[in-house]
Amino acid sequence: MTTVYSAAEVASHDNEKDLWMIIHGGVYDLTKFLQEHPGGEEVLLNLAGQDGTVCFDEMGHTAEAVSLRETYKIGVIADGDVGAPSPSYSKKEPTVDDDNWEYEETKEETSTLPYLFTGLLVLIYAFIYYYVL
Repeated sequence: MTTVYSAAEVASHDNEKDLWMIIHGGVYDLTKFLQEHPGGEEVLLNLAGQDGTVCFDEMGHTAEAVSLRETYKIGVIADGDVGAPSPSYSKKEPTVDDDNWEYEETKEETSTLPYLFTGLLVLIYAFIYYYVL
């Protein structure tokens, strides 16, 4: 028989010495795995006591990682009991300030390289004209 936990009970296990997390409705005791986590301890500590499903899915874990996760499963979350929402770690596009309608004229940046190249060609041509012809 599987042990059923409430979200409040999972939320009380939110530190490095006692770290539980909800992933896909399962409750996992990740305390012993904390220092072994390839992504670092901070990722797990930030989601301790919460639902880490979104973050887990977005990181693209391997099948090996999924099977390893199952070794830490201690139960399931109660039906209808939603864990504390986890922050979304999706890559967000930079926001555009649509309230700023001031027109900024694009500045053309000119390079001195074409002028330098042209001057060098003129000198070479003058040298050839004066000494060769």
